[in-house]
Amino acid sequence: MDFRKTGHGVCLPGFRAGGVKRGKYGVALIVSDIVCEAAVVSTRNNVKAAPLRYNSRILESGVQAVVANSGNANCCVREGIRDAELMAAEASAELGVKARDVAVASTGIIGRRMDMKSVKALIVEAAAKISPTPKGSLQAAKAIMTTDKRIKMYSAEYRGIRAGGICKGSGMISPNMATMLCFITTNASFPKSKLSAALKEAVEDSFNMISVDGDMSTNDTVLLLSNRTEKCSYGDFKALLKHVCVEMAKMIPRDGEGASKFIEVEVRGGRSNAEARKAVKSVIDSTITKCAFYGENPNWGRILSSIGSAVKFDEMNVDVTFQSGKKSAKVFSGGRCRRLDSARKILANRNIRVVVDLHRGRHGAVGWMCDITPDYVRINAEYN
Repeated sequence: MDFRKTGHGVCLPGFRAGGVKRGKYGVALIVSDIVCEAAVVSTRNNVKAAPLRYNSRILESGVQAVVANSGNANCCVREGIRDAELMAAEASAELGVKARDVAVASTGIIGRRMDMKSVKALIVEAAAKISPTPKGSLQAAKAIMTTDKRIKMYSAEYRGIRAGGICKGSGMISPNMATMLCFITTNASFPKSKLSAALKEAVEDSFNMISVDGDMSTNDTVLLLSNRTEKCSYGDFKALLKHVCVEMAKMIPRDGEGASKFIEVEVRGGRSNAEARKAVKSVIDSTITKCAFYGENPNWGRILSSIGSAVKFDEMNVDVTFQSGKKSAKVFSGGRCRRLDSARKILANRNIRVVVDLHRGRHGAVGWMCDITPDYVRINAEYN
């Protein structure tokens, strides 16, 4: 499908956004001209931050605005729900919408009380900067960054359907889902049930197929808002939404904490989609495999070992290939090790692709990861 990349981020017609960052705290705002249908996919961690519990009470009736802060997770503190309510109330007053129509999100350090005086001041400042232009979306994306080094924003259009988003995340990434916040806007006109089904499917093939370090966050949120101004094919909408989610998901391991390499892992020849997905996830979540990529070590045995911990296959009938650009080296095939010198040259590149063919069926899956470096250890040893 020929998706046309656009530059509006979340600011498609009918939406505005803005954000500001001061010191360790940042605040992003997104607001629609009307109350939107809303769908959400959030963390499967049993420890859930207060904003997620707050949102579960208000999302059913629709959402007109989002307020998100960086610098504090608002998690594991007694005042958490109250502080989420205060954020919604302050945003509603500044944006001229009802407090019950404001969703809340937070990211940052766990276990500390929010500095509500600072957060309220930032909400006021962000509201003054709100804009319907791509600049507004860019400001919102910047405001929610924590250990991120790159802004993550993407939008596209297909046959009149528009979808765009901003997200953050670079550590504690092993979804279901990741230490990440993602906000997506669309004009596709569908009821909540169909939006929810489409979002869940898109997240499964995107944010749930990335890994930085194998940890699961307490605050993960992917929130989809639709102002329902464009009637369209459900299949076309699902394809566009998946495309937008995949493009944003790949930005996260590209910006993984301390990462020096971005690796795409494809498993072919699975007996089912579920089997192929399990095989991919076993590789992208493997710490020892991430270390091998950092060392530019073509140790295909670690890849097969990780897959073997998840699915059954005949190791004598498997192909493992490393690729980068137009270069390719099949390092294991038919029970024999091959071309390791060529593979080492490929692994010296920043962008790497691994293809594993199990030769068991016709199903496949793709996931994305980064390597683990000494910088990753330093960043997380010092994070406070």
